[in-house]
Amino acid sequence: MEDLVVLAISMITLGQIGFCLPQLLSRAFNTHTYFPLAVFFFANGIIASGPAVFLLMPAWSTLYIAAIFPACLLLGPALWLYVEGLTSARYWHMQPKHAVQFIPFILGLIVSGLIMGLPKEVHQSIFNDGANIDAGFPLVVVVCIFLTMLLWAVQSGYYVIRIIIRLSKYRKQLKNLFASNEQRELGWLGWVLTIIAGSWLLFFASLMSTLVQDNSLFGYRAGTTLLLILVWTMAYWGLRQKPGFEGRYTDDKPEISPPEILDSEKNKKYQRSALSKEQALRIADKINAAMELENLHLDPSLSLHKLAQHVAIPPNYISQTLNETMETNFFDFVNKWRIKTAKPKIIANKETVLHIALEVGFNARSSFYKVFKKETGKTPSEFRKSHHAQTKTFED
Repeated sequence: MEDLVVLAISMITLGQIGFCLPQLLSRAFNTHTYFPLAVFFFANGIIASGPAVFLLMPAWSTLYIAAIFPACLLLGPALWLYVEGLTSARYWHMQPKHAVQFIPFILGLIVSGLIMGLPKEVHQSIFNDGANIDAGFPLVVVVCIFLTMLLWAVQSGYYVIRIIIRLSKYRKQLKNLFASNEQRELGWLGWVLTIIAGSWLLFFASLMSTLVQDNSLFGYRAGTTLLLILVWTMAYWGLRQKPGFEGRYTDDKPEISPPEILDSEKNKKYQRSALSKEQALRIADKINAAMELENLHLDPSLSLHKLAQHVAIPPNYISQTLNETMETNFFDFVNKWRIKTAKPKIIANKETVLHIALEVGFNARSSFYKVFKKETGKTPSEFRKSHHAQTKTFED
């Protein structure tokens, strides 16, 4: 019965992958970012096909076992390149320099060749009977398999950490360019990374347990269920998500060179700037006036580029002024003005919080609550009650 459940979960996963792959490949012609995601789905498809192979096509089991190793070593690089494409400030495409990411995959192919080169009876004794191998070519293959799995574990951890760092820098970068980031923050990738880390850890532990003790540490049902959740999550968000800077770059150059995140790079850039302290103060006055007198902050799609065009000041000068003179970033600067505009409306209590949030430039109620709490230390309702309590005390 468990075999049938595992097979059903596996077939659902393969169906989802089969649905996504053609769409991703067709999009990849225009937006190369989708190609690594297609590779990620393809590699997961190979892994997910195990129950179908063993239960329905046992003659293909040798090929499946051989294919599982390079497939595992494709997951990390493919996911990393997808995230790199989503967060790139320039038009992203596959380049020769990316080939180094796939060296472990090549090693996996070599191990696959070694497995396919095993005599049938030796293959049977290693992977089905669990016989001890103590000499010759079969021992070399077993050692290579073990080392490949260790390589995959190290590679997986390396890419997960690298992606976390990349996303952290990317979100800081967004705050220097946009006032609203709901569709760009890639918050869903944090949940995906958690699922991926859990899935990979479970898969690695189970595979190593099988190889060393001939006993799977976890049932196949747990592994296939996690893989299904991963594939469905990536399918749901991956097909909807566009690169964060899409529409802001042309060819290989962005319309605006985004402020660098690393402090050393930022300092080098600003040291080359001709902006004096007096000029920075004038720019600060000008952008504050644009908010106070022209209500630019009420535009929900306001960006550094739009503000720069409106006040006729180079965007890097505005960014430097915000970062160094005003000690803030574009996101916090604009949203501070939005909250300032919202406060009297909250106190008046004539409109819903959602209506006020949209009216002052926010795209979502949740974003408004988050920024309002950050600026005032209170929720809108708490702020209103606090104001009324203070007013009543003053009157008494």
